Order: sequence, then structure tokens, then C-alpha cells
Amino acid sequence: MHRWLILFFTVGLLSARAASQTVSPVIVEYTQKAEGSFTVRNDSMAPFTVVLEPRSFSVTEDGDPAYRLLDPSISVSLSAKSFRVAPHRGYTVFYRAQSTQLPAWFTIYASIAPPTAAGAVHLVIELPHTVYLLSRIQLRADQVSFSRSEIASDGRHVEAALENHAAEFERVQEVELIGPSGKQTYAGFPFFPEQRRVLHLEWNGRGAAERIIVKFSKFKVESTLHRSASGL
Repeated sequence: MHRWLILFFTVGLLSARAASQTVSPVIVEYTQKAEGSFTVRNDSMAPFTVVLEPRSFSVTEDGDPAYRLLDPSISVSLSAKSFRVAPHRGYTVFYRAQSTQLPAWFTIYASIAPPTAAGAVHLVIELPHTVYLLSRIQLRADQVSFSRSEIASDGRHVEAALENHAAEFERVQEVELIGPSGKQTYAGFPFFPEQRRVLHLEWNGRGAAERIIVKFSKFKVESTLHRSASGL
């Protein structure tokens, strides 16, 4: 029992520490090149040290990111690479970024190391500032399609595969499931060039969901949901 109490206290302490450090904004988009800034905020009672590292990343079809060293095609210039933030203060970092290939994207990770007491666990918190460098060409409705849109036999679980057939990036604003009792709305997501994105959604309405609609800023695509032979 004591072990569970200690574990609960430790998790709560780490959560409280993470809430005391923030980066804003978290996500930004620029056309062609970036001249931007973000602020690392310290709302705790102690100073901490920050080290910045730009990283490239890719996203799986299930929406999971995988980070790596910054791609050679992307150049990022930072006003500071490491600094100290005093209690109840913020530190603003300015940067410039460009890429020989568009669209491009990367994350500037702020690795935050609060002071630790002797013998305590050394904690490093990583907070992201993600940048998208976009071309002036926009994704079109005819470049997006569903390769699969199925609902399980229980009428509650939906799996849909959305495909981007273009070399352009676009952000999905929201996803809707439509059924006899109305609709349910789900959060959007970044839709990367030539990506196949698989959506796993749960329907809680009356009856079975019948249609799925994916909304972009200037168009939407939709599909009828078909009964899955495999049961998902």
C-alpha cells in the first residue's frame, strides 16, 4: 500500500512540475519561410535551464510521430540555443527557418531541466514548438479520397483510411460521423503529403453511424460507411 502511495505522489509531483513549464505557441504555420518566435514560461518557484534542439519528424498512418535529426534540407537559426529562465518569468526565442523543399515541417524541442535535490530523480521535460513551412499551392478535393470506410457489426466502431494523393500539406479541421440520431464531431489533424491516414472512431449515437465527413478549410470529402466483414 505504501508503494502505491509513493507512486501516486511521485506521478502527481511530476505532473505539477510539467504544468509549471509551458511553451507557446505550440504550433505555427508559415508560407515558404519563417520568421517567428515562441516563449518558454516558468511558473514555478525555482529557476530552470533550457536547451533547444530542432528535430525533423514523420507521422505514421495512425498519427504517431517519429522524431529524428533535422533534415539537411531545412535550416533553422535560433537567437539562443540554451538559456536560464527565472521563476515567474518568460524567455522569448526568435528564429528564422527555410527549406529547399516545400512543404516542410520540424519541431523545436525545449528540454527543460529543473533543479533537483541531492539523491533525487533527475527530471528533464521536453516541450515542443512545431513549425510548418508551406507552399502557396493548396490541396484540392479531387486529390483526397477514402480507400476504406467501414463500421463494425456492433455499429459502434468506425475505421476509415483517408489518402492524400498530392505533394501538398493540409490540415483537417474536423471529422464528423453522421447517423440516425444526429452527428458526432472529432478533432482534426495534420494531413501530410502522399500520406495514408487511418482513423479509428467510436460512435455513441442511437443506431449505427452511416456516413463519415472530413472537413478541410475550403472543401470536404465524405463516404458512406460499409459493414465490415472482419468485424474490425
